[in-house]
Amino acid sequence: MLLADQTKIHLALGLYNHQPVGNWDYVVEDAYQHSYLPFLDVLERHEAIRFTLHYDGHLLNWLTTHHPEFVQRLKVMVGRGQVELLGGAFYEPMMAMIPPDDQLGQMRRLSDAVRGMVGFDPVGMALAGRVWEPHLVKPIVQAGLRYSVLDDQPFRMVGLRDEDLLGYYQTEELGESLALFPNSRELRALIPFESPERVIEHLRQHATADGSRILVHVDDGAKMGGWPGTYEAVYVQGWLERFFQLLETHRDWVACVTLSDYRERFRPWGRVYLPVGSFAEMQTWSLPPEQAALFEEARSQVPSRYAEFLQGGYWRHFLVRYPESNNMHKKMLRVAARVQALRRVGEPDRVVANASDAGGSTLADPTDDLLARAQEALWRGQSHDAYWHGVFGGIYLNHLRGANYAALIEAEALCDRLVRGPGPFCELEIVDFDCDGATEALVSTRHQNLYFSPAYGGGLFEHDLKSARLNLLDTLARRPESYHPKIAGAVPARDVERLPLAALGERAVVKESGLERFLHYDWYRRMSLLDHFVHPDTQLETFYNVSYGEQGDFINQPYHLHTRELPDAVVLDLVRDGHVWVGSEFWPVRVAKSIQIPRDGDGFTVDYEVTNLWERPVELWFGVEFNLNMRAGAGQGHGYYSATGRHLESSHPAALCEEEHISEIGLRDESLGVDTHLAWNRAGSLWRFPVETVSRSEWGFERVYQSSVLFPNWRLSLSENGQWRCRLVMDIKQQVASP
Repeated sequence: MLLADQTKIHLALGLYNHQPVGNWDYVVEDAYQHSYLPFLDVLERHEAIRFTLHYDGHLLNWLTTHHPEFVQRLKVMVGRGQVELLGGAFYEPMMAMIPPDDQLGQMRRLSDAVRGMVGFDPVGMALAGRVWEPHLVKPIVQAGLRYSVLDDQPFRMVGLRDEDLLGYYQTEELGESLALFPNSRELRALIPFESPERVIEHLRQHATADGSRILVHVDDGAKMGGWPGTYEAVYVQGWLERFFQLLETHRDWVACVTLSDYRERFRPWGRVYLPVGSFAEMQTWSLPPEQAALFEEARSQVPSRYAEFLQGGYWRHFLVRYPESNNMHKKMLRVAARVQALRRVGEPDRVVANASDAGGSTLADPTDDLLARAQEALWRGQSHDAYWHGVFGGIYLNHLRGANYAALIEAEALCDRLVRGPGPFCELEIVDFDCDGATEALVSTRHQNLYFSPAYGGGLFEHDLKSARLNLLDTLARRPESYHPKIAGAVPARDVERLPLAALGERAVVKESGLERFLHYDWYRRMSLLDHFVHPDTQLETFYNVSYGEQGDFINQPYHLHTRELPDAVVLDLVRDGHVWVGSEFWPVRVAKSIQIPRDGDGFTVDYEVTNLWERPVELWFGVEFNLNMRAGAGQGHGYYSATGRHLESSHPAALCEEEHISEIGLRDESLGVDTHLAWNRAGSLWRFPVETVSRSEWGFERVYQSSVLFPNWRLSLSENGQWRCRLVMDIKQQVASP
């Protein structure tokens, strides 16, 4: 081995700091106190340590509002050349998931914000989720950015070896060139989980006489104090201080540089074309649980020199694993198309002159004001966290999904205002909304959107309340996850500090005991207006935990759709001739539901007709499922059930209860300003219970409320060719959401 005084190496250190849209202020403040602030305190004391940092636009706005002194300190450090700030997309979307206009607009928006706050023009690009696709080169370059950092796995997959990953490369797409730095997986495993001396030894092993090599470590800023156990290790026990002191001690052969510094001094090591990729863990998380286990098994059995060619899954498959994610993504694309159409057309006669009464500041041109607000709301709704799931809560966190939907619904309502003005309207569109080859029926009015799937039980899968900026059907089915088997042997969260810091990625921690009793798995997607025929032995508990017998073939099967226009409503007639198991026979039964949606108003009315198509009498147990996402069920604000003139066993939105001989139920969520009232003209039973998932976050396994199920149900005795009819009315009162 060469002696240290004969060799040199460059080291580029960096952190990505990100907060999702919709995260609670106290969570962001905690990250500030335990990660952002103490890190800057230590870095500020070591001026010789040059560092690359990224703060997404949403977080920069939060810092400017809550801790402007932090931004000023950052500005000083940027001004003296110690810190380089990376650019990126303002609200941290997965770049490949959003339209090209939004890619370019979000990147320019963040570059403008950084320039305005600290006087620095970003040159580097931070990719959300570290997700790379080759076609991103062109928009990144068009936005004025010249390099990005990718995990080294895609470099290895095209045949580059360890010794080839100590510089940077140039890639191109249709003639546009972008520099790409490999992000060292070894350094990401060492910092801050091994001793600072071990990191120095790793650097020593790669130093050379000409000193032209560089090792790059750019990782999640939460690892510096935000993950469990890291604040104690990094700051209280002084890991970061010791590390920086060692780097200063060895500055004669370790040159701490920013990525731009190195790129300006050294040429790229060559040209490279990299496949689609992300960080390795995401490629496992995107697989179904069984395949994820098989992939982990395969990787453990393959010698390490071969394992780097095993890629695993593809991150976009999250849109298949979680249909709810695909729903939100396609909603976003639909809203994006509307916003971009308005921006491009800009026809004065299509825009309402007094549209500024929708709120916000009144500018000389109110059209530009509302259009700019719609664009900004759309971009907020593209924040990536709620679209996928891994070691972080992601799509399982209903407040993150809710924030994305609130932004998208706001953008859509602003577009309505611009194009249609303040009066009532009602539009029906038959289109393949979710891109699965089957058409959906989308009804939009001034007050609400109702999206129906004739191909999937004739169900209602999205119900947007525009004033409240709420998708009432923003829920999530309970699904198996690859980590669920680990829950039984997990340790309590209170013991997390006792685990070795290096074991954080493998730890199994529960935030409450007994979580395994909530591991129930739905075999269908949670919607409203799903038609059940349940086994005679079914009980509330078995229906709740999905161990009951479903005897009909209506839940996820196609209905025939016919639409009608009435003077004051749009009507969707959905009919299915299906079957119900009765004893040992498969009984022919028709379910028809006629859904009337008012042109001006909230809610809807459904007329049900169940027909026995057999020439013998039959006994059936029929019910209609509704799902309501009320945040109060998760303890976010106050909410309660009520029924006129009736005492309820429990009024909590997450209660599991049964009511007999009842014909109406109300559910209020005061934090959302939404009152929902469901009534039916034939008294029956009502089952209500929460849909609660068990997922993991960096703090351990946790139970998360997703929605409240309402299941009015009736015992039917139908004669030969007999019919049963019932009208259900959902009435909604919604307040205007706060800006």
